[in-house]
Amino acid sequence: MHRSSDPEGGSNLRFGLLGPVEVRRNGRPVPLGSPKQRALLTALLLEPNRVVSIDRLVMAVWDEEPPRSAVANVRTYVNRLRGTLGDGDRLTARPPGYVLTVRSGELDVSEFADALRQGRQALSAGRPETALRHLSAALTRWRGAPAEDVPRSAALGPRLDALAEQRCLALEAQAEARLMLGEHAEAVPELRETVAAHPTRERLWGSLMLALYRTGDSAAALAAYGQARAFLAEELGVEPGPELAELHRRVLHRDPALLAVPPLPALDPSHPAPITKTGPKTGPTTGPTPAPVAGPGSLVNLVGRDPELNELLAAINAAPPRPVRPVAVHGPAGVGKSALALHAVRMAAPAFPGGVFHVDLRTLPRPGAYETLARLLGLLGLADDEIAADLDDAVLQLGNATAGRRVLVLLDNVTDEGQVRPLIGACPGCRLVITSRMVLGALDDVDHLPLAPLTDDAAYELLVRLCGRDRVDPEQVRRVARLCDNLPLALRIAGKRLAVRREWTLAAFADMLACEEHRLDLLTCGDLSVRSALDLDYQALRQCGGTANGSALALFHRLGELGMADCGSATAAGLLGRDRRTAWAALGRLADLRLMKPIAPDHYRMNDLTRLYALEIARATGKPANGNSAV
Repeated sequence: MHRSSDPEGGSNLRFGLLGPVEVRRNGRPVPLGSPKQRALLTALLLEPNRVVSIDRLVMAVWDEEPPRSAVANVRTYVNRLRGTLGDGDRLTARPPGYVLTVRSGELDVSEFADALRQGRQALSAGRPETALRHLSAALTRWRGAPAEDVPRSAALGPRLDALAEQRCLALEAQAEARLMLGEHAEAVPELRETVAAHPTRERLWGSLMLALYRTGDSAAALAAYGQARAFLAEELGVEPGPELAELHRRVLHRDPALLAVPPLPALDPSHPAPITKTGPKTGPTTGPTPAPVAGPGSLVNLVGRDPELNELLAAINAAPPRPVRPVAVHGPAGVGKSALALHAVRMAAPAFPGGVFHVDLRTLPRPGAYETLARLLGLLGLADDEIAADLDDAVLQLGNATAGRRVLVLLDNVTDEGQVRPLIGACPGCRLVITSRMVLGALDDVDHLPLAPLTDDAAYELLVRLCGRDRVDPEQVRRVARLCDNLPLALRIAGKRLAVRREWTLAAFADMLACEEHRLDLLTCGDLSVRSALDLDYQALRQCGGTANGSALALFHRLGELGMADCGSATAAGLLGRDRRTAWAALGRLADLRLMKPIAPDHYRMNDLTRLYALEIARATGKPANGNSAV
């Protein structure tokens, strides 16, 4: 088992939630006390390095009405945990609660999430071998059901259910990778065991059916569908969803398209294809040009984006006399910028025989201009020791490596203009697509494409596609969509949760979402999280210096404390105790980071999900309303 070392020579700690809750110090398990004390530790580990209020800890520990001594009992459990951890700085009081410090490599949940993310990214990029390696590593972290020895309170239950769903997502992705690799016969025994353990997961039944069909056993594939249908009817009272029913129909008709085909070639950064290379000292060496990158198998969930997609494709495929410029897609967290851009570049790929390349800046350790260039040059085939150490030289290398080639590059999740400015104009044969949350207004000669939340009708259609038309209750679908602010990320999470939890009615799920205290918890599924998406913008604000950023941070906290969504400069000035010019600057900064939206002159508004996030942040950084203080 991997252990993380204390940089100051203290104890090595390892935390585990993917099975019975455990803590190991220097490789040895330590006793964790009563079930309630383990529940408190679980609540802290579900939000590592974040303040968890005493009120939320009380809710996690007591499912029923908490006793009068609940706050005192929480403090007692905290003191005992401090002694158990043997590191007094690990669990500290920070109003209005406590924060448990967890370092990199110490928590199995974080390691699993990282491996799952890498596996799914590799799968989407058409690299099944890499995907299978990461996904298998992710699944080895599991020792049982998440926190299986902790009582399920109303506060902990949804969070632990979300972890269990992540495991199922990993199993589904692992099965998909095996099928892409042609390992059909090998996958069958494993899939039979998996569907027996998770019989409500229709994607796993579909993978089993496909594996059986591709081994030539169509009768067994049809029998598997019958088993799935019988179980769903008996346990949940529902018919199989549209995807599984369609697969059954295609097996019945022996659809030739179901036969296995080799995966399309893709560019793996760890194994670059032999293409045009340009070293720092030698001239270009020419090899075969790779085929364009293949995308994931299904693009069904891009809904309501036809106008933006057409505009983006027109910009990518522009030809004289129309100006050929990079196009930058921008919009708030969760609005679907990357999904739209990926869809567009895959559609445009045949027109770019020089290759299609995707650089996700979130995966770079220090995403500056040089790091962006180095990653792209690596994808183009240059070895690490061939990439120039100087930014200007690397720009020249990029021009040489793409000379005479039609290349399409997606620069995803850009946070500022400096990360991409040197690339613009560096290679005339390159078409650049950029996604960012902020408007990259300081860039010259760039077309900007704003992306807003979906219309009501598009949000309705997306949610119906995800959760199944057989369950549609139009009024409740629209209610869930409104509670998701029509944001594609939130809608995807809601749809996936409904697709998995088929015993939930849409009305019941809408009622759960309507509870503001738990809405952000419910809008978490696997590695998808509305809270995490918003946290990126908030952390960007926290890490920036300057008067405007400091005022914007203070204003965000004040709005959260008061639960306010709407604000103008006069109100902001009053909340900050500053002049109107300072208030304007603070509001503008929040709008830049998409934490607020200007809806009229001197009128800004947060959407509901951002308001709830601001409320959480305010509770975590301010003083508790009930006067309780942590010790």
